[in-house]
Amino acid sequence: MACPVIQTSGGTSYIEGLEDRTWPYGFSPSAVEAVVESDLCLAIGTELGEPVHYGRGFHWVENEANRKWILVEQNAEAIGVNRPIDVPLIGDLRAIVPQLADALADSPRTPSKELDGWIERDAQRLAELADTAPSGMSPVHPARLVVEATKEFPADGIMVRDGGATTIFQWTYSQAKPHDVMWNQNFGHLGTGLPYAVGASVADGGERPVMLLTGDSSFMFHIAELETAARLNLPLVCVVAVDYAWGLEVGVYKRTFGQGSRETGVHWSTKTRLDKVGEGFGCHGEYVERDEDIAPAIKRAFASGKTAVVHVAVDPKANSEEMPSYAEFRTWYAEGMQ
Repeated sequence: MACPVIQTSGGTSYIEGLEDRTWPYGFSPSAVEAVVESDLCLAIGTELGEPVHYGRGFHWVENEANRKWILVEQNAEAIGVNRPIDVPLIGDLRAIVPQLADALADSPRTPSKELDGWIERDAQRLAELADTAPSGMSPVHPARLVVEATKEFPADGIMVRDGGATTIFQWTYSQAKPHDVMWNQNFGHLGTGLPYAVGASVADGGERPVMLLTGDSSFMFHIAELETAARLNLPLVCVVAVDYAWGLEVGVYKRTFGQGSRETGVHWSTKTRLDKVGEGFGCHGEYVERDEDIAPAIKRAFASGKTAVVHVAVDPKANSEEMPSYAEFRTWYAEGMQ
């Protein structure tokens, strides 16, 4: 199709060969421009839910009258629920998408004149984010953690995400373009990261390296699954951003009640050491509190041949107050929309 690929928040994998023209909806200016200027959208594997404003609100409003929609959907009753669809294709995407590709084979499309510019600007944006993420802090700034950790993501690996603030930082600052990503986008659910990582690695036969990038609050939901991972000797490295708090909820307290509120029930002891917990389950453990130590710790963790936990102490103030594109995230829930 020679067109941009716009990721929903629940579908953040990259199709091999299309990495340079694949961008996250709402969190990349190139994605927003492509959405606004589009006159045809092919929606595959998505219900067009609230994180994409149902395909009709916010960024989609402009140029709506000139835009046509094709939706591939197994359930006929789901067609038109969130927005009108011009061409519904009922069936499994694994059957329909190859037919569409075959139909285009003899008449390849010419890319839009804007595509090269969008690709270049998004690449520049990622490079600038890597350069400008705050550094030299101890505890580490969460943006710098994401930059350094995702730079160390193995090209053939499986990425697993979990957490509130930590995931929001990943949407903007991630330097990795993984072909397989696991994350529970729906229900706002936390704690699935470690079980998902274990399940993905077991399904893969323990062949490829797995990185779980998560927050401490979500990691502790099912931390006992480290025993499963260690017993099965899975090639899993858990990189945990530790602010000793429910970071997203701390931010809500501050915005609702102001600085200095009691923030009841959202903090725990700074004596918590998740690397030591991992070691207790038979895992390799690393403790990090400086930028320059992140990459070496992750490399040692993968080289250990064990399931590993890398405890990275992150700045709690930055984690709760400096989440990037947070205003965009809030529009999922109709907050801050004009």
